[in-house]
Amino acid sequence: MKNKLLFILISISIFSCKKGRDVAVIGDDVFETKNYLKLSKDNKLLYLDSVEKKVNDIEVDSIRMNRFLKLSTEYYYLKENKKSFKITKAAYEIAKMSKDSVSMGRSLYYMGDCYENFQKDSAYYYYKESEKVFQLLGNTDRLAKVHYNKAYLLFYEGNYTESEIEVIKALSFLRNGNNLELLYMCCSLQGSNHTELEEYDKALDYFNQAATALKRMERQGFNLEETFKFNIINTIDICNIYDKKKEFSKSASILKNLLTENLKAKDLKLYEGVKGNLAYSLMKSGNLKEANAYFNSVMNAAKSSENTQSYLYKIINYGEFLLLKKDTVKANLFFNEALVLSKQLRSGNEQLKALNFLALTNPKYASFYKNEYVRISDSIVKKQRKSRDKFARIEFETSKVEDQNKVLSYKNLVLVLGIIMSVIVFLLIIYIRHRMALKKEVLLLEQKNKADKELFKLTNDFQIELVNAKQNEQNRISKELHDGIMNQIYGVRLNLGFLNEFDDLDAKEKRLVLVKELQKIESEIRTLSHDLSSENNFNSTDFTFLLQNLISSNSGIGPTTFYLAVNDNVDWSKLSSLAKINIYRILQELFLNVHKYANAKKCLLNIHTNSNKLEVIVKDDGMGFDTTKTSDGIGLKNIKERLELINASLAINSQLHKGAEFHMIIPFE
Repeated sequence: MKNKLLFILISISIFSCKKGRDVAVIGDDVFETKNYLKLSKDNKLLYLDSVEKKVNDIEVDSIRMNRFLKLSTEYYYLKENKKSFKITKAAYEIAKMSKDSVSMGRSLYYMGDCYENFQKDSAYYYYKESEKVFQLLGNTDRLAKVHYNKAYLLFYEGNYTESEIEVIKALSFLRNGNNLELLYMCCSLQGSNHTELEEYDKALDYFNQAATALKRMERQGFNLEETFKFNIINTIDICNIYDKKKEFSKSASILKNLLTENLKAKDLKLYEGVKGNLAYSLMKSGNLKEANAYFNSVMNAAKSSENTQSYLYKIINYGEFLLLKKDTVKANLFFNEALVLSKQLRSGNEQLKALNFLALTNPKYASFYKNEYVRISDSIVKKQRKSRDKFARIEFETSKVEDQNKVLSYKNLVLVLGIIMSVIVFLLIIYIRHRMALKKEVLLLEQKNKADKELFKLTNDFQIELVNAKQNEQNRISKELHDGIMNQIYGVRLNLGFLNEFDDLDAKEKRLVLVKELQKIESEIRTLSHDLSSENNFNSTDFTFLLQNLISSNSGIGPTTFYLAVNDNVDWSKLSSLAKINIYRILQELFLNVHKYANAKKCLLNIHTNSNKLEVIVKDDGMGFDTTKTSDGIGLKNIKERLELINASLAINSQLHKGAEFHMIIPFE
């Protein structure tokens, strides 16, 4: 088989040395300077070692971590993987300590790079760990790189199906992105996977997608020299598929167009590689004469080349060419050389090819070579199975840890939900209790209002009964005067008139008895008159005294000082007891509101008469309120009900921060 696979590998390996190794942008770009780039590898290592010591002394964790990552990248480029791993691990520890998830993921990714070329299962493990971090962060660009790296490892271990799955995951993150370089790499690797799985139409489709990505890179001005080389390699990959499909002439035609002086000037090795593939296509198409010229040129260049792997592919292809020309002896020499070289390079597929051809060129030892072919083939299968098992075990163990984390997360979620539910239940209980308390308070207020109304009714009934009692008492006195005293006076008058006609001693004694009777009647009249006089005095002065006591008692309660101004011409006798008790209750309610809401310094109660009406004004200098927005409360409603009972009116004048004035007008009876 020809060396087309070489170019598939070159296509991937060109990127593999720097895939995702993006340098940390912290500090001076000392590694980009001309002086550093001119240094030999040994001098570069000495310089990096000295820089490492200085970086260790940096106190700021974030700066030290980024410099470590930069240093690890330089060691990686110089193929000092152990040093690169050591420094990357130090960066990881800093990132872990500072809980910098992005840097943790990058560090794990870099550690995977360090193991990639010599311990692929370890590389796979670190890539998988970085994948978990980037998954949590939702960093799709990094996830695409990780999946590509995993696919790259799986491809070189012969796990093409698993590699295909990882590439598909990477492509799912790249389709709508702008990382055209990685998109090209993924399409190229996926084409190689399908080539090895002998799915040639799918392989051709992916190589064409890779070509489309390269055209987009060219339009965006992406590193034109590299893009030019990638186009050549991708075209060789496409020609390889045509060869697999037995379309050798088509492959040869395309490859001839690639052999330009421009390619020769830009990349001589790639130019020779194209010639080698062209020689193979020409050979397979039956054009041995033209193929011979290209093979001679390729073999002369291959002998002086340091690329041992490339030389191995070419001598196998040339041996096949010699076999077609019936030059068995010479072909046998190349196949034996290929067998020795493939063992040295541990290139299993090339060993199998060499053994297969040696069985044809050495019929005498054909059974030996075939047995050896079977043994090595089994060994390769076992190695691939072992490698597949390693990767599967890493996936399984990671999946197991993830499942455990899910279980733990579920338990934590249940715990959190339990706590939340407990808090909600607790708050709900508090809310219900609060509502019950409010309901109870409203009920108590309703009961209080009901009791107040009942008390008010009882007071009114009492006042009415009191008035009736007074009227009854007055009627009784009137009757006493009329039926008792008047009759007695009338009887005395008649007796005195009769005795005036006599002047004897007996008549005088009788007149004296009648005079004493008159004195007794006089005493009864005086007592009755005194009782009536006392009641009138209470009606005229006692209510003012009650108001003074009310003012005095309220002034001692809070910050508000209450004042009383009663006009001398106020005649309380013109008001009924019912009117007086309602006025007194209204003033109690208004003073209570001043204490509760007004925050006033002074409150004046002014009482005077106007025509046949009594005016009662309560005015304070407190907070005031907006009369258009304040609805009638229970207190104000009671006040209005009391005023309606005595046919009185109320006017309220108030503004915010300008005090309040309640003006009541009560008609005299």
